[in-house]
Amino acid sequence: MDIKKLEAWYDKNHRKLLFRETKDPYKIWISEIMLQQTQVETVLPFFEKFIHKYPNVKALSLADEEGLKKDVEGLGYYRRFKYLLKAAKYIVDHHDSIFPKSYEEVIKLPGVGKYTAGAIMSIAYHKPYSALDGNVIRVLSRYLNLNDDFRIEKNRKKLDDINQSYIELANPHTYTQAMMELGATICRPKKPKCEICPLNEHCLAYELNIQETLPFLSKLKDKKLFQYITLKIYDHDQHIFLRKRTEDLLEGMYEYPQFDSESIYDVISLLEEKNILIDVIEDMGNYKHIFTHQIWEMHIYEVILITGVDPEWIKVKQDNLMNLPMAVAHRKIK
Repeated sequence: MDIKKLEAWYDKNHRKLLFRETKDPYKIWISEIMLQQTQVETVLPFFEKFIHKYPNVKALSLADEEGLKKDVEGLGYYRRFKYLLKAAKYIVDHHDSIFPKSYEEVIKLPGVGKYTAGAIMSIAYHKPYSALDGNVIRVLSRYLNLNDDFRIEKNRKKLDDINQSYIELANPHTYTQAMMELGATICRPKKPKCEICPLNEHCLAYELNIQETLPFLSKLKDKKLFQYITLKIYDHDQHIFLRKRTEDLLEGMYEYPQFDSESIYDVISLLEEKNILIDVIEDMGNYKHIFTHQIWEMHIYEVILITGVDPEWIKVKQDNLMNLPMAVAHRKIK
């Protein structure tokens, strides 16, 4: 690989993103956590506000988890921010509020895996540690014409070793970002811009015109479908009732009470068994939300609470609804 040509391309052509204008390991860590499974364009406004509110590890460690999740509402994958807060507290307790400088200490942080640790070490500290994400897998599998199934861990490990061999010959800070940028802007999944790629001279997939067939990723399992009756429950004082999720998906986020059922009449009967009586005000129709691994099909009803209350329900003034962290799946329900 012509690494110098790749790095020169990056220096001249990379997008001027806020988190690229710093070598502060704290800010790079925040950006890498936010970018997990999330597009750069979505992250940018969140990142700027987040750094303004939490400018350093100490400030982040003092955050309230619920308030923190409210700050990132709309980014999804909220469990990562639970771990982010845990990691900030760990850094305060074990590193005197100073972000750790060794790979061994960085990878100990809650929520930090091999990719994130490699990205922090190479970008912030100029240390040659591979950071293999989806963009880098795509670039290398095409450049080397590798048709292994990169959903399989042993194949990813082999590619990670190859990437490690390249970064050891490179400027780690530039190389890691150049590979990510190349995958995001040039070596795209569809319609790659091979004619202007700095690596096209020796790219085997380009030579064979098979770019869009790589990388090979075996088919994921079909998303699991859940059908819910979802209730917007009011009392006579026009408070609204919510539930705070304890499930792994969207843990700590608020939602309207919902029931694994296809019939409002079954839900009414279920609630009556708990001595909870409701009266349906309006059938608000159906709403679908698609997550990475599952689909929620929700039939929404607006109801008034006559008597009783579920111990999991939390009564909230409607004016406070916007101040609570709520997943997009329910925030969009009007």
